Amino acid sequence: MFEILNKMIKEEWRMHSTMFGNLMFALFPVLLFAFAFAGSIFLPVFRAIMTPGQIVLIAHYMFVLFGMSIGGFGLFGREAMNRRFGQASLIAYSSRTLPVSERKIFLNFFVKDVIYYLLMWIIPFMLGLAFALPFIPVSIFSYLMIFLTLTLSFLIGLSIVFLLSTIYAHSSKGMIAILVLLSIAGFLGAGYLSFDLLNYLPSLSLFLSQSLEWLAYSLILIIVPSGLSLYFIKVDYPETKRRFRNSLDSLSERLSFAGNHFMAKDLLDLHRSEGGLGKILFSLIFPVLLIWVILFVFLEIIPLANFLLMFSILMGVVASSIYDWLTEFDLFSSYLFLPVKVSSILESKLSTYVIMNFVPLVILILAGFLTGETGYLVFALVTFVSISSYTVSVKVYLGGLYPNLLFYNAKIFLIFLVAMAPILLAGIFSSIINPFYLLAGPVLIAASFFIVRRSYSKWDRSEQPTF
Repeated sequence: MFEILNKMIKEEWRMHSTMFGNLMFALFPVLLFAFAFAGSIFLPVFRAIMTPGQIVLIAHYMFVLFGMSIGGFGLFGREAMNRRFGQASLIAYSSRTLPVSERKIFLNFFVKDVIYYLLMWIIPFMLGLAFALPFIPVSIFSYLMIFLTLTLSFLIGLSIVFLLSTIYAHSSKGMIAILVLLSIAGFLGAGYLSFDLLNYLPSLSLFLSQSLEWLAYSLILIIVPSGLSLYFIKVDYPETKRRFRNSLDSLSERLSFAGNHFMAKDLLDLHRSEGGLGKILFSLIFPVLLIWVILFVFLEIIPLANFLLMFSILMGVVASSIYDWLTEFDLFSSYLFLPVKVSSILESKLSTYVIMNFVPLVILILAGFLTGETGYLVFALVTFVSISSYTVSVKVYLGGLYPNLLFYNAKIFLIFLVAMAPILLAGIFSSIINPFYLLAGPVLIAASFFIVRRSYSKWDRSEQPTF
């Protein structure tokens, strides 16, 4: 058990470090530590506009959101057991050649990813807060409690989505029905949310009451969903081959406006891969629901801000995760035998991204009607398209076809944050001061086209990452 886990952790490090060096990969958690330390120093400023309880509540739900964003293991169980990154055959594939069960391999894979995110994200964040303790009014006991409960919040979000994604892998129609019902319930129930109700998150209640009962509830919400998911994870390899009707030509004709066949290939790959459209839904629905909750808390504190406009800004950032999924299992080495440039593949990915943005657009329109803020819908749509375009263009420039890997380079991640922060702050303050300022969003779209063109030239000249 531990030998396999140890090898998998080393394998994860090797794949990342060989792409951009040990130093840059090792500096990524150092960068998070620095940001956490700097943010903690400004905690007294936040306390001037928010109560300690509100700050703690937002922090816990943010960690739940983070856990949800990476908890979809059930959607790519078979791919993870085969070739998680394109054609790379990993240790997880050894269950087909060695006397080791698939579930044992995937258990190690799951534990490895949890340890990986704890070491790369959670612990650096908490160490930043720890080093700021001499400068902020937080006791050692409170710090230890928040370390424990934020970690539990992260694991709760991860475990719940892991279970739901496993259900989806077995019954996509049933899971889509559950997602639709949860979304409708979330939107309709938004008006009944209260701070007291939000405090029933077990990990948050544990922090507030220090009760062993809430610790037990937290552990149950982690262990039971994860255990069920690992037991029912879909890792079988059918003896019969999966056969599909030749749809490339017909789909390419319907997508002739894209100018090439690669966009049709992307859509077919998405449809035929594990999870299919569920990958897009899981990367959007749960973060959107949690953003809804966080905005509810935030707007209770700063009522001058408009809910729909703030929602559209954050949606623009979340929507960029679609591009991450489109590039998750694709390597340019698959195209080396063809007379194809990297820019052609990037163009097809972006065309697919534009089409897939109909999902967040529908969510945004529904949010406008459900909140009764249709008068701001035009501003919200312009803002969403602008932020989404700009965010994905920056991702393409910095990460090319490998944003999921290259963004663990500390330098690239820092540049991304520097590029995004002014735009997001300008959008937030514009939505508060005068929504008409948001109609300047097409300037961002124009900038996005410029950045994308520069990206094409950059990646055509660059050697593609290998591992």
